[in-house]
Amino acid sequence: MASYTVEFWLILQMIIEVLLCGIIGYYVYHEKSKKVEVRQEQEKIKTLMGSLQSFIVKSEDLDKKHQKVLKLWEKIEKRGEAIEAYIAHYERKLKSFPEEEKAREGSDSIESSVACYEKTSRLIEKGLSAEKIAQTVGLPKGEVELIVNLKRQ
Repeated sequence: MASYTVEFWLILQMIIEVLLCGIIGYYVYHEKSKKVEVRQEQEKIKTLMGSLQSFIVKSEDLDKKHQKVLKLWEKIEKRGEAIEAYIAHYERKLKSFPEEEKAREGSDSIESSVACYEKTSRLIEKGLSAEKIAQTVGLPKGEVELIVNLKRQ
């Protein structure tokens, strides 16, 4: 067996210690970089969680608005149905008038309305109130008031 000198053993010991320090340094550095990566990932996760919560709040708000729109749409449909029923009712009423009566009313109505407005004009000149004129002539009070206002101009 070859005998190794003390210097050889010291050099070998120093080489082993340097290698151990290198290995320990590598692991320390590697663990530190892992911690930094973990912190970065945690920050990313926090950011994503915040975005997700914001998205959830917005989606809940949109859902509430959607429910309101649906309720309004139902109201519109109901009102539309009521209007259609109203129109149908008056269409049936119009169809129930005899054709002769419609024709007679058409020609008489022009003559009678001219006479009615002439009488209204005379009563206005006499100074009667719009209410009295409306009762006498048979026109709505609002229409008589309109005629009075037009006469004043």
